[in-house]
Amino acid sequence: MSAPTHDETGLAAAAAALPSGPDLRTLLNSLFDTPVVVREETAPVLPGRLVKVVGSYLDDQGALRAVIMLDVVLGCALGAALALLPAPRVEEAVASDVVPPELGENTREVLNIAASLFNSAEAHLKLRAVEIAPEPVADDVVRFLRSQPYRSDFTIEVPGYGTGTSALLLR
Repeated sequence: MSAPTHDETGLAAAAAALPSGPDLRTLLNSLFDTPVVVREETAPVLPGRLVKVVGSYLDDQGALRAVIMLDVVLGCALGAALALLPAPRVEEAVASDVVPPELGENTREVLNIAASLFNSAEAHLKLRAVEIAPEPVADDVVRFLRSQPYRSDFTIEVPGYGTGTSALLLR
């Protein structure tokens, strides 16, 4: 992950600081017993109606700077892989289109650790909250998403648990 550059207003230009596919793969592989496959997508792959998990991240001044969104497959697969739960549990949850509480708690921990993806010499971000559908997304997160932040989309395969999609957004 390269350091952010500064634009004409003096604000950090976040595009250079977005986590890359290798950054994400390294983080996930450090958490799981099985190597994940991460593909960076050239276009958004996670439309709003498919988002089931939203993690929001604050900087040291308390400003919302980053969001991670997951679909139901990835929301369940990350939680199950972290706890080494049997794959059929993910299949049941995905069939019901819900990230159940026991998987959601583990996914929260993955997103907490993922805060390190956004940290640089210029910024230190920490997880503020994780909202799991049908829990409503906070108003400031909705405004953040509408503000056209820098974005990277990924397809992530967690072997044995499934392939889902994620979007990482940074301002």
